Amino acid sequence: MSNKFISIGVIYFVSVVLVFGQLKATNEAVFSKKYTYETLSTYQKQLFEDFLVNEIPTGKKVADVLTNRTSLRSKTRLAEALLFRNFMGDKEKAAEILTWILKNQYRDENTKIYGIWKTSIEDDKFDQNWREFIGCDLIIIRQKYRHLLPTEIQKEIEIGLVHAARGALKRNVAPDYTNISIMSAFLMEYVGTEFKMDELRTAGLQKARDIFKLYQTHKTFSEYNSPTYYGVTLIALAFWRELAFSPEIKQMGQTLEAEFWHEAATFYNPNLKNMPGPHFRGYGMDMRKYFSILGIWIAIAVDDEKQAPIPATNGPKYGEMSNLAPIFNLGLAIPKADLAALKTFTSSRFISRTVPNKYTGDSLKQVTAMIHKDWMMGGVWGIRRVWGQIKTGALHWKADDGDIGWLLVPGDGKTNVQVTKTAMKVYSAGPQTTRLELYVYAQGTTSDSFLEKPWKLSGMTLNVETSLKIMSSEKMDTTLFQKEQAVAETYAQIFKVVFEIPALWASAKPLIEIIPKK
Repeated sequence: MSNKFISIGVIYFVSVVLVFGQLKATNEAVFSKKYTYETLSTYQKQLFEDFLVNEIPTGKKVADVLTNRTSLRSKTRLAEALLFRNFMGDKEKAAEILTWILKNQYRDENTKIYGIWKTSIEDDKFDQNWREFIGCDLIIIRQKYRHLLPTEIQKEIEIGLVHAARGALKRNVAPDYTNISIMSAFLMEYVGTEFKMDELRTAGLQKARDIFKLYQTHKTFSEYNSPTYYGVTLIALAFWRELAFSPEIKQMGQTLEAEFWHEAATFYNPNLKNMPGPHFRGYGMDMRKYFSILGIWIAIAVDDEKQAPIPATNGPKYGEMSNLAPIFNLGLAIPKADLAALKTFTSSRFISRTVPNKYTGDSLKQVTAMIHKDWMMGGVWGIRRVWGQIKTGALHWKADDGDIGWLLVPGDGKTNVQVTKTAMKVYSAGPQTTRLELYVYAQGTTSDSFLEKPWKLSGMTLNVETSLKIMSSEKMDTTLFQKEQAVAETYAQIFKVVFEIPALWASAKPLIEIIPKK
């Protein structure tokens, strides 16, 4: 054997030893929890039972809730939850639901929607992501509970999974479509391996490698800082960790899951029970007032209603509680230090990230954020996409009454936001920007609150440095605000403050500089 091959062999051996040594060290520092219905805590069991009652109200039969307008995704997870609990009659109810789900898949290979399930029977959205959402939940059901189901349902699940995986291969989502691409890689690898379809298995493994490689470029996912989709991403990585056949995918899943939990914990403020801005995709401004999927993960992890960043009762986007089913079935794996950071605020910190993202604008978006115990702020530079889900900048603080006040720089594509340790600076994104719009929520605020400097709001004083003239400051219609800015929760009063931007404004000069003083 040549020295060249001996050297390569030694290098490979050392690399393997180092990787597995790192994994062992990581695993020793990870809190892992497998769940059964019997081992759920009182709080976790209450969340779970509340979800089941919401899905099948007392006195109702399964047939009563399988309506033409109900979500097939949530009902798939209802079946999964019933099998997880497995009380008397639960497996029969699950079988009835699954029979209904499985006959509502599109199986024509010549169509764009090949392999998806209907979002609902009526008003079907033809959402291509339903391949991954429903398909991955069906894999949990097949893997863990097929012994509880009739043979014909087991066969239909397998047929449905093959169609879904082949449809996913045909669609071939890019690795930067974070939550769907991770699930798609798992779906194809699982189906390809289990049913000996090498093209699917190979495609799934390659997609997983591409996702891992993209993450490693900047240690971030492209769908950045989303309280909802971060939760989906954690579920998707848990699929890799628990149910992937490939040892390589399992290893990548464990690595990504640990690193991603650390990123989430670094950005999370347990005192405010919120993530700072910016949000590349966000459905609310206060996690305590609507159900986000990351909020559900954190509620399960901290296992304490008082520390949980979700509403105490049914509230906006409650349907996301269906994610309890895959979370409990896949289990929790989080670094112990990050679990502690979800419970207790550690220290003030300034954060800077570079995010590879293909939204209109820069190919690399620059994120900056400052987190203190009682207030925090963050922003992004480089997004030109106009979308309500984008929160270009946000400032949160604890109000005098314990509520969370906030200021929002909307995702209208007209601004860039840069945060320093002491200030939020908002810049014009181009000469076409003629006005700057900000949204503010704070109890006791009036239109006159913004006419004088500084802005004295409940629990926060904002020193506002700008030469711009205020065109208007007025209370917004809450419903219009929710629709335009993709905010799920309802507020008694939101104020919209509009500034006029003069022509030929120098792009290097901030439009406004906001300096919080708590």
